Amino acid sequence: MVICAAISLLIVPAAGTTAAAQAPALYDSARAELASGDTLTALELLRRLTRERGGYAPGWGLLGMILADRAGGIETEFTERREADRALRRAWELDHTNPTYLMALGQLMRKQQMYYDARRVLNRAKKYMEERPEEEIEPAELAFLWFELALYAEDIYLDTRNLVAVPNLPVMTPECSNMGAFCTNFTRPRDFNEHFMNAPNLSEEGEDDHGKMVEALDRVLDADPVHSGAFRRRTIHQIERGELAEARQLAERFRHDVPDNPWGYMILGLVYYRMGLDSLAEQQFDQGIALAGPDIASHYRDMSYVLRESLAEKYGEAGAETRRWVEDVIWRKSDPLYLSPANEVRVAHLARVCFADIWFEDPGEGRWGADSERGSIYVRYGPPERIWQIQRDAALTTTPTASISPQGGGRWIFWNYGWDLPNFIFEKQMRFRRANHMVASVSKSFEEEARMAQPAIYAASFDLYDFPAQVARFRGAADSIIEVEMYTEAPAEKLIERPDTIDLGLFLFAGADYTEVFRRAMRAPVEPKPVPLTYSLPLAAGTYTYSLEARASDSAAAVKRDSIVARPFRDGELALSDLVLATAVTPRTPEPLDRRGFAIQANRRLVFDRDLPVAVYWEVYGLTTDPEGYANYEVELSVSDTQGKGVVARVAGALGFGEGDEIELSYERVVRFNGQRVPEYISIELLESEPGDYLVEIEVRDLIADRTISARRAFQLIVAE
Repeated sequence: MVICAAISLLIVPAAGTTAAAQAPALYDSARAELASGDTLTALELLRRLTRERGGYAPGWGLLGMILADRAGGIETEFTERREADRALRRAWELDHTNPTYLMALGQLMRKQQMYYDARRVLNRAKKYMEERPEEEIEPAELAFLWFELALYAEDIYLDTRNLVAVPNLPVMTPECSNMGAFCTNFTRPRDFNEHFMNAPNLSEEGEDDHGKMVEALDRVLDADPVHSGAFRRRTIHQIERGELAEARQLAERFRHDVPDNPWGYMILGLVYYRMGLDSLAEQQFDQGIALAGPDIASHYRDMSYVLRESLAEKYGEAGAETRRWVEDVIWRKSDPLYLSPANEVRVAHLARVCFADIWFEDPGEGRWGADSERGSIYVRYGPPERIWQIQRDAALTTTPTASISPQGGGRWIFWNYGWDLPNFIFEKQMRFRRANHMVASVSKSFEEEARMAQPAIYAASFDLYDFPAQVARFRGAADSIIEVEMYTEAPAEKLIERPDTIDLGLFLFAGADYTEVFRRAMRAPVEPKPVPLTYSLPLAAGTYTYSLEARASDSAAAVKRDSIVARPFRDGELALSDLVLATAVTPRTPEPLDRRGFAIQANRRLVFDRDLPVAVYWEVYGLTTDPEGYANYEVELSVSDTQGKGVVARVAGALGFGEGDEIELSYERVVRFNGQRVPEYISIELLESEPGDYLVEIEVRDLIADRTISARRAFQLIVAE
């Protein structure tokens, strides 16, 4: 900002001059306070100086420059802007040899939206600079002047970015006028958006101003290579236009020249993200946040952008420790691929905040761009698929005062996230950076509804496929242990086209704080075909989230993420394991005691050929026995389609029945119960069933205790090719 640069400008009298020899002590004290960061004390000293030494130009100049730099465009800062204007005009009146005062005055006028006056004053300052000998011009002066000229050109350019001509766009429509302006945008979005299809593009009108802005920013960086404002604005436009190699080169140079400035790292992180280099991007973002002051670091850790409003309020009211806990949990949960070194969603979030902060910032307002109305939407939903900007004709709305719009009527801006979706509608005055939801429309309400339904949306930066798996819970060696079997199949055929190595992993998290309790990752050479994998995990009771993952080197991955509720199978409580569907289940011994006594060819995709049998394996726990230790129970099997309609099925085989035995869909068994479990399996044939989704259900009734328990599993029938 200009405050720091001001100290090195010609508000300091040249050494050896009479003015330098007579520099008041108050002036030196004010500069010292300013250098230490105490701006308020510096202002008080300078105000006192101008009262006591009203003819001392540097005092007026520094006072005006600080106030001009602090001033924004909002109404509440009118008094400060007026004081800045008076101080700078007085400084120029006393010393016509210092164009710095004119530069600051031009800066102030731009903030006041006095654009024609600002251009006139800045051009006048430029003329004075050009008339001076080159050796007398300080680099900071040049940087100050060209930066203000760059901002002026940028204001004009932004008014033409995405500008289109849509002469017949319906503003007020009788059928839905109660919803305000552009109501068909919300009632019939597809019809409304068709007006923009093939609309003439007028954005080329601003290319000359874009060129002027680029030239001015380059002049700033030539004079002052570490000018943070010019660096951010130059690179953000390069990034927005896809000039990533150029932005990367400039960011690397800035980071090298100013290694303790966080913006070199933040911009480089944004560039790497746009290049698809998430791991490098995360490293740069983390370094930038670590270097930043507490305000910047807190801003980039802030999760309120991506929370529903009620949760965001609670998050904002929480203490620092609770907020850090929430942030850590949210990022662990949101990581789309634990196999990769970076959290791609967190990187995308930081990249959005960084882009919004710079693209939507007004250098004169001192407010984060991500906190603007467009910026907050950008952070939550990313860049729109389409942006249209049209000339505003406020007289077409029903609000009489809306037609009183200075600066040429302003702009209406439409953000579109899909042809069939309503647009967010903003309006702004010409040359203003700030754009707000259109007051005469329901755009703000639409945003609030969208935030309630979907507070944030992120997409992975790589192709993501399903990871087939069948997960089943069994009783462990003790009733407090739950053994979880995961019969999975990594879809290598979707990840690679020829033999290659892929990364495979299983990750398990427990509890509300999403603590990682298990991780198994490996790299394996595979063919481009399904890779069967089986995991067995002994777990204590609790709620867990698992993530099955496979990743190829070319940014393709497969993930299955779901929760498991592990409930103990207590002695004396009738319970069933989960059903395991298989292509075949064969006993390994005459009297198998548990699933390990069977050869279970689990169907990992839960997809069956309709002409082949479906085998079902399960275990029964907690049966009641008679005095001789025998349990007596009844098994009933049913198969239905998705509408609940029963399907004709025939039992082809079951445990305890010989070949050729007639087995009904309901049968009774008497077994000696060892207190642990009774294994069961059955093989069924679905007769004349159509391809589709089905549900198999097993119901077990303990005939001694008269208790019933059931379990079910969904599967799919197909016609094999």
